[in-house]
Amino acid sequence: MIRILLLCWLLACTLTPNTALANYQITPAADWVAPAKLPPLVAETIPTEQLSDGTYYRLLEDQIQVPGDNPNAVSHYIRYVMHATNQSGVENISQLNLDYDPSYQRIELNHLRVIRDGQVIDKISTAQLKVLQRETEAEQLIYDGTQTLNIIVDDVRPGDSLDYAFTRIGRNPIYQGRFSYSAQLDWSVPVAEQYIRIDWQKPQPLHIQQNNGDAQINVTDTANGKEYSLYITSPDMQRYDSQTPLWHDPYHMVFFSEFNRWQEVVDWALPMYQQALSTGDDITAIAEQIRQQHPTLPAQIGAALKYTQDEIRYLGLEMGSNSHLPTPAQETLQNRYGDCKDKTVLLISILRALGVEAHPALVNTQLDKGLAETSPSSARFNHVLVTLEHDGERYWLDPTTSYQTGSLLALSEPDFGYALIVKPSQNTLTSMHKPVERIHRDITERYELPNAKEPLALFSVQSIFSDADAISKRQELATTALQTLQENYTNYYQDYFAGTQHTRLPQVREHPQKGAIEVTEFYQIDDFWSDEENGQTAYFYADDIQNAIYQPDTKTRISPLYLQHPYNVNYTIEVKLNERDWYFNNSKSSIDNPYFSLASQVRFSSNTLTLTYQFRSKTDHVPVAEMPAYLDAREQLLDATQYGIRQAYSHVNEAEQDNFLLLGYAVIGYCILALVVITAFVTLWRVEAGKRPTFSEQRYYPVSTVKFCLYSLLTFNIFPFYWCYKNWQYIKQQHNEAVMPIARGFFAWLWYYPLYLRFYQEGKELGTQQYLPPKWLAALFAILVVVLHIATSLDFYGTVFYLVWPLLWLPLVNYTAHINQRNDSLPYYSRWRVRQVLLAVVLLPILTLGLAQDIGLTANVAVVSGDKVWQHDKRFMLRHGVLNQNEQLLYFYSDAAWNIRDDGNGITEQGVFSYYRDQGQLQVERADFGDIVNVHTEFANQDDGYTTIDIERADGSSFRLILSSEEKGDNKFVQALQTRWRQPLAQ
Repeated sequence: MIRILLLCWLLACTLTPNTALANYQITPAADWVAPAKLPPLVAETIPTEQLSDGTYYRLLEDQIQVPGDNPNAVSHYIRYVMHATNQSGVENISQLNLDYDPSYQRIELNHLRVIRDGQVIDKISTAQLKVLQRETEAEQLIYDGTQTLNIIVDDVRPGDSLDYAFTRIGRNPIYQGRFSYSAQLDWSVPVAEQYIRIDWQKPQPLHIQQNNGDAQINVTDTANGKEYSLYITSPDMQRYDSQTPLWHDPYHMVFFSEFNRWQEVVDWALPMYQQALSTGDDITAIAEQIRQQHPTLPAQIGAALKYTQDEIRYLGLEMGSNSHLPTPAQETLQNRYGDCKDKTVLLISILRALGVEAHPALVNTQLDKGLAETSPSSARFNHVLVTLEHDGERYWLDPTTSYQTGSLLALSEPDFGYALIVKPSQNTLTSMHKPVERIHRDITERYELPNAKEPLALFSVQSIFSDADAISKRQELATTALQTLQENYTNYYQDYFAGTQHTRLPQVREHPQKGAIEVTEFYQIDDFWSDEENGQTAYFYADDIQNAIYQPDTKTRISPLYLQHPYNVNYTIEVKLNERDWYFNNSKSSIDNPYFSLASQVRFSSNTLTLTYQFRSKTDHVPVAEMPAYLDAREQLLDATQYGIRQAYSHVNEAEQDNFLLLGYAVIGYCILALVVITAFVTLWRVEAGKRPTFSEQRYYPVSTVKFCLYSLLTFNIFPFYWCYKNWQYIKQQHNEAVMPIARGFFAWLWYYPLYLRFYQEGKELGTQQYLPPKWLAALFAILVVVLHIATSLDFYGTVFYLVWPLLWLPLVNYTAHINQRNDSLPYYSRWRVRQVLLAVVLLPILTLGLAQDIGLTANVAVVSGDKVWQHDKRFMLRHGVLNQNEQLLYFYSDAAWNIRDDGNGITEQGVFSYYRDQGQLQVERADFGDIVNVHTEFANQDDGYTTIDIERADGSSFRLILSSEEKGDNKFVQALQTRWRQPLAQ
């Protein structure tokens, strides 16, 4: 029925002649108006480069008369003078729309003129005037009855100025004669002059507040009261960037208000809402039904809210006083429609029937928290909510919201910055902000990757929306066909994977107790991998998090940047890898700054890569000065919320050479070279021995410590034996003692301390014993020489002992060098001979290879314990499925010439494995102990041979392990296998 009545009313408004519809007349301005003088236009002063739409505002004039005897008969005189600099300006100024509410206002058109070349042309008689009923908010289901006097001005040309003035008479009686007015004093476009005048005739004081400026306001006493005026010439231009928070208002504002305190606004609004409340039988019945269906009070409150949201459709008939006056609750219930005021009153009535105290809360959805910066006024609000307290916490409910479910504790609460609660004795605004720990979005993406030869991947997205995000998602699902939504979703993901296609429509599931909604999407990706030069790649993005910290349209800003807050997101990406040649480092990281926090984790287990992200917003804006820091933080977030994987191409290099053949040639060549060098060494040594000079003052065999150390290492620690032999030879010759220098040199590690005592005894005679260490230290060194000589044959520490052993001889070497520093023997024996250099060059590759093998840089000649294998090599084995995640490697042997990644055999706590590279392709064999049915071992016949172990699996397949018998490492390997396999080994 209401639709028919509304339609009839609209048709009547449309079909009625303008004279009946219009409350306007053409008349000169009233006597109380004192028009501002229009300065002459100087073309050179027009800031053409700053103009928008070719329009220059020469004058903005507002004059208001507030009579004392009839406060609702407020007259507002408005005058604009606009200059058109081009055709765009002509289009802008040649059509005017003057709005008014005919239920309490009328329009007086005072003058309409075109100023051309200094001449004033009256346009009232030639202009087309027409009253329109536009209802500009009809799409939002709001009808306020506003009419528009549409004026089309004829013959307007570039270079003309349009000067028009009108008076709007009347004020909404809902304000009960209480006056308020606000004006903007600077603009985003050039304005030449602005004049504001208020003729105040009421006895009550008029309160004035200015924000973002301090213009001079002249106050003059008049016969009827006071006059307030201000005149501004060329006010400053202001602008603000896009993506600016609603509450940020950079403009200079002036507020005139009869209200001085927010308590006065409450006193104005309270009676309207109190008289509209009802506890009639119908409302009581609704409350009783809710009470029976929902046992807890939070659930009852949620149900009452949902009733007013779903059962009472939104429709605003806000003509005249209805703009602020709520409809009685009982009438709204009968009509089954209402606007925010009506729904608020009905919800409060139901809540009171449930025993819950609730109150209206006036808010401004545009000013947001900027409301707190304005002066008190009944005209500051454009929306009303319901507020209540439960268990000591305040809640805010919006009965005009749709698609909301859940109990009070799960409801999405609006936050418009500040609200004025309409209840007795309320004298301040109340902040609506409250910490929100709720997760707005919990998203899980699941991928099942294809095998190497299969391009098809499966992909699903499970999204759980809560709070305001759940409301938005329900609205989207309710207003858009599911098929259309699916197509939109598919197009979105095709930006990431071009071959994405959905396999079925989304599944939707409600979580009513939590107020959440779950949507699951299903896709297949026809071409998952992106080809690159050395392999195929794919990237994963936590895009809902990336979108929260967005790239602003303007980076160099003059106003703060808006951020969605609160906004909390959990994002999980699970990637199931169908092949086992993968390895990823488990890691955790975090980002924390004034704008957001992000915790990230990478986990790899059971052939599944899991990426988790927890995003928490911290603020609703970024100050201008912090934009560089924000952009840096955004780059960090983008890096942290994307993850790439790569797989190498599998192909055979036909040009690959036979490495073993080349190695064989290299070994033969090296042996020939070594034989030649050794022959040359012996020959040159004999030649040099025959020409070696004698030094009368020489004592013992002096050599520099540097040469001693280097030559010892390069000769595999043979030189200390030779040096010891030469010193005992000197002792035998000088003292004619029956010693055997060759034997003592051969067993030099046993004759360390006796040689020290010879040096010490002679040093006492010569006074040089101070250059020797004390006896206790020499004895310690002698013990270490013996111990380290034996320890060099040990498996792990042999290399370390090999490097340290020559250093223990340095105290004795240094002594012989010191006592011979004044004769020529020291420089002679310290000099590097050609034969020594040649020998060092030949032996250096062997030394390097041995050290590399001992520390695990290259393949070792013997079986080694698992802890000697480098971590990067273990990661290689993990990537290629040789090892499982967290699997302990016990023993390992590689028969490769250099790189253990070309060949390897090993045993772990779980099984055995073997791998080798065949024409560039890595071949991997592996068997867990539970899969092995038979093992056959054939030990080597000699200590430097090879032991083979044949492994037979339960499925009948088999493979072979090859182990070196060096250092009896094969025995350790076999023993480990015996203790872990369920059967004894077959010999």
